[in-house]
Amino acid sequence: MPEKVTFILGIHNHQPVGNFEHVIEEAWDKAYRPFIEVMGRYPDIPFCLHCSGILWDWFADRHPEYIERVARMTAAGRLELMSGGYYEPILTVIPGGDRSGQLEMMRQFIAGRFGSAPRGCWLTERIWDPHLPETLARAGLEYVVVDDSHFKSTGFTTERMRGYFNTEENDFYIRVFPIDKRLRYLIPFHEPEEVIEYLREVSREPGGGRRIVVLADDGEKFGLWTGTHDLCYRQRWLERFCELLRSNSDWITVSTFSRVIDETLPRGIVYLPTASYSEMMEWALPLRAQESYRAAKDVLSRNGTVSDPAESLRGGFWRNFLVKYEESNWMHKRMLRASELVGRFEREGTDAAAAGEARRHLYQAQCNCAYWHGLFGGLYLPHLRSAVFTHLIAAESIARLSGAGSGAGPLVERGDLDGDGIEETVVATARLQAFFKARGGTLRELDLVGPRLNLTDTLTRREEIYHRDLVRLARGGGTSAGSAISIHDVASAKEEGLEKHLQYDRWPRVSLVDRFLEPGERLGRFAAAGESELGDFVDGLYEVSTVSDETATRVVLERTGVVAGEGGPVSVRLGKDISIPSDGASMTVRYRIRAEDAPVSCRFAVENVFSLLAGNAPDRYFEIPGRTLSGGSHLASLGEETGVETVRMVDEWLDIAVKIELEPVALLWRFPVETVSNSDSGFERVYQGSAVVPVWDLAIEAGEEAAFSIVFSFGSARD
Repeated sequence: MPEKVTFILGIHNHQPVGNFEHVIEEAWDKAYRPFIEVMGRYPDIPFCLHCSGILWDWFADRHPEYIERVARMTAAGRLELMSGGYYEPILTVIPGGDRSGQLEMMRQFIAGRFGSAPRGCWLTERIWDPHLPETLARAGLEYVVVDDSHFKSTGFTTERMRGYFNTEENDFYIRVFPIDKRLRYLIPFHEPEEVIEYLREVSREPGGGRRIVVLADDGEKFGLWTGTHDLCYRQRWLERFCELLRSNSDWITVSTFSRVIDETLPRGIVYLPTASYSEMMEWALPLRAQESYRAAKDVLSRNGTVSDPAESLRGGFWRNFLVKYEESNWMHKRMLRASELVGRFEREGTDAAAAGEARRHLYQAQCNCAYWHGLFGGLYLPHLRSAVFTHLIAAESIARLSGAGSGAGPLVERGDLDGDGIEETVVATARLQAFFKARGGTLRELDLVGPRLNLTDTLTRREEIYHRDLVRLARGGGTSAGSAISIHDVASAKEEGLEKHLQYDRWPRVSLVDRFLEPGERLGRFAAAGESELGDFVDGLYEVSTVSDETATRVVLERTGVVAGEGGPVSVRLGKDISIPSDGASMTVRYRIRAEDAPVSCRFAVENVFSLLAGNAPDRYFEIPGRTLSGGSHLASLGEETGVETVRMVDEWLDIAVKIELEPVALLWRFPVETVSNSDSGFERVYQGSAVVPVWDLAIEAGEEAAFSIVFSFGSARD
């Protein structure tokens, strides 16, 4: 008979803040409900469960029967509940007080609803930092679960990880369980007999002692991932696996983390480096480093002497996403700012109920999903980013408008918000919040406080390493999107010709970008980011000053730069005076462009981008009075109109209208900003927002000046 093996099954269920209701309902129907029903028929097979607070809240509202079933199973000792940050933050990148607060929020929920406090923690995306033991131990937790790759990066072999270990920070101890990567790839994509055979191999490993093997993985792989619902329930994979565990119970003991801790000693002490699972660390690398990483994996694979090349290489770490994607960094730093504002509001102690509401919004804005990008959409999904900003705007506005001094009028703030060493300028009223950057003299973010919407939340189009896979796929063959395989192996496209949409921006997608273009520049080339830029204003530094009175706040951005002319570079002075009235209902931008030493003849364009989330919905559209728009009126339409004085972007669903008035009349370009990304169901095109670009033909002599103005007004779709 094989030596005894202890098997721990841990399930992690999570949906992002802001995910679509129908997506969560599908996950319930295909994964969460059938899994708990099947496991309910096997009372002798205990398991561990972590649900994020987002899901606990959703179950309580939509399917309280799930919570009732979990409560019964927990009370019977068949199920161990695990803690974590309530709204699934990455603990290592949120402020320490917020870490403790999110963990305490989950502890209170589990203890209050299920009768006992959790002893262990699911770690979001298994992102470990050596400083976490103190945070977790102070939260009253005894153990945490991480990937075995964390251990392998310190030189551990698989055989040495058949148990759990102690680790500490400042004499605060926590127990660490390694997840078996091979089990993650076997379950449920290989036959249950293969899983049992692997456990049999473990039983034969040398070394003696109790052999403990852990699978802790996403619950969505048991029904929601491609092909797995049919596999797990129609083909009865999960039932067959449970039956095999039963029939091999003479040598396989199915247990829980807490029981193992109570019954066995740790294998020793360990110190783990900053790490996550190997795929995450690869995704976090910049493009060129990813190329080198893949090439090194290929060499090791061909060599054949390394069983798992990915574990022999060191990728990046999660915070690299804040470098790789400017949008991720911006959201993160906005979150830190909101945390500071909420903390200050709490310390004032003027309104405890409002402070509690602001903190709940802050915690929801810390949900990790929108801050990074790998196989899952995350950062590339506009509705997830929008949800983060919705909660950030809510937290900030509650703290700012309810706190001491809230009646003092518009707020003007200067500071380096994004950590690039250059100050940003923030203007906030009761209805509007605008963030201006000195680099490029741009509008980085524009928020409507009432509907809690970031109007300019758009993603820059970048080259991704998987775009090469898409091009190869277009040349022939891929994986069927309906078969039950690991999502890491899916290679399919959701529409034909996606490779033709691979276009890459040279600069971040923001608003009020000053563009000097060749005379006669065309929309098609500009939309594809193939235009020639004649000026050095796009990423040059502007001088910034502000003036405020009781009626308005003015932000003045000025720069002397150069524009390429027929006879060489021409010195050009550009100034834009941005006025935001105290009521925040509009924003007026007045341009002055002066040719200093030679004539200038070119096209001058002001590039703006707006995101109303749905590019092809019939209730979201452009309108120009008295015109039928070429190319259609939906927000994802491409077209140009001459002699435009006024254009509106309308979102009837949110009851929002953005009116743009131009003086003098302008040529108006509009086009969709669309990315091509990879996801668990294949390659897909995603509408990120709409570029709205007024264009004027500029012809000024040396010493002369041209003037333009743009007025943005924000109101109801019914106006």
